[in-house]
Amino acid sequence: MKQLSLRLRSIFLAIVLLALFAPFTVVILDEAYTDSLTQAKMSELRLMNLGLLSAFELDGDLPYMPEILYEEQLNLPGSGYLGVIVFRDEVIWQSASALEYTFAPPEIDVAVGNELFLDSHTPKFEEDSEFFVYAFTAEFASSRDFEPVRFYIFNNKALFEAERNTFLDTTWQWIFTLCIALLIFIIIGISLVLLPVRKLIDEISQASSGHKRQLESRYPVEFDSLKQSINGLLQTEAAQRARYKNSLGDLAHSLKTPLAVASGTSDLPTEVNEALQQIDRIIKRQLKRASAGKSGWQHAIDILPVLHKLADAMDKVYQDKALTIELEMDEDTQFKGDETDFMELCGNLLDNACKAANNRIIVSVTKSDGGLTIKVEDDGPGIPDDKKVLLLERGTRLDTYTEGHGIGMALAADLVSIYEGRMLIEDSSLGGARIVIQFPNHE
Repeated sequence: MKQLSLRLRSIFLAIVLLALFAPFTVVILDEAYTDSLTQAKMSELRLMNLGLLSAFELDGDLPYMPEILYEEQLNLPGSGYLGVIVFRDEVIWQSASALEYTFAPPEIDVAVGNELFLDSHTPKFEEDSEFFVYAFTAEFASSRDFEPVRFYIFNNKALFEAERNTFLDTTWQWIFTLCIALLIFIIIGISLVLLPVRKLIDEISQASSGHKRQLESRYPVEFDSLKQSINGLLQTEAAQRARYKNSLGDLAHSLKTPLAVASGTSDLPTEVNEALQQIDRIIKRQLKRASAGKSGWQHAIDILPVLHKLADAMDKVYQDKALTIELEMDEDTQFKGDETDFMELCGNLLDNACKAANNRIIVSVTKSDGGLTIKVEDDGPGIPDDKKVLLLERGTRLDTYTEGHGIGMALAADLVSIYEGRMLIEDSSLGGARIVIQFPNHE
């Protein structure tokens, strides 16, 4: 399963955090705003109640209230504010704003000198609505003695809820806008933070393709150790490859002289001379096989110029056959590996095809996401099915096939194996053999 990139992971994390942040913030703001409104409402109703208390008079047993009160909301019907005064368990006065209501003494008992505020109350005079209630009890001198008089202010919560809902709608809109803005800034910030990573990846790709020997750009301090490790790896790989090739060269040189002396000895039996020549060929082949191969940091080579060079060489070698060699590929097709290895591989395949062909050879190269495919086909007699399997077996040579179809195929098979590819032998539409080389995509 393909892993998500750091960029997508960071964006998803930011979205999750913002999805949690937004409702949590709205809840906190709603609680704070509601508490603030409730406290303000309590203070407002307390002032109204004090206005009633200051305007009320008791003359013996007769209460007195002015027709017009200072608090305008209590003078206007439908204002949502209702004033009630209770004396001796009877409603002795109700505000002009409450003319459409019939009140019974509220079942809210408050001790003399004390106040009571309720932020949620459903009174009997309007059971389908909730009200704020502020109650206060004071003593007045009557014909009997000092008696308690209870003052009530009711306020319909519909206006309060409407104001709260307006605040919530506005808050959600601004929080949503803020989250979008934050997400944009977070994406921009993530891009800026990951910029050195992309720069590092690009420089590693350049080193991998052979355009650079080491990483040279400046990076944040967190990448210093990684940069040093990669540069150390590059230097170590280059040094080991150089030492390996030098050692192989020394080995070839040290074996060359003793073999030359032995081969130059006169009167050697034919069997011994052939054995020495076979040893020489084996040493050359194995040295070539060991020194060949792909390096993880090699430059990719253009295929078309190499094949043009090989085709020109084959035209000269097999001039007497007047062969037609056709090349089919894109100009920018590349092979990621050593140029000498590629020339050795294609040279062997093309040489075998020229030996077997009657008139025509086609070399086609295709590049896809799966990798690189090279096909060499001729119009010769072809390769029998029972020989195809033998030809692909390690070390098998088909020297008996027409003028050597199979000569050099062992080395070609070794090179293909070193580059983690595979070789197939098929029948060509031209009538001869088709050799198919497939290299995987290592990018």
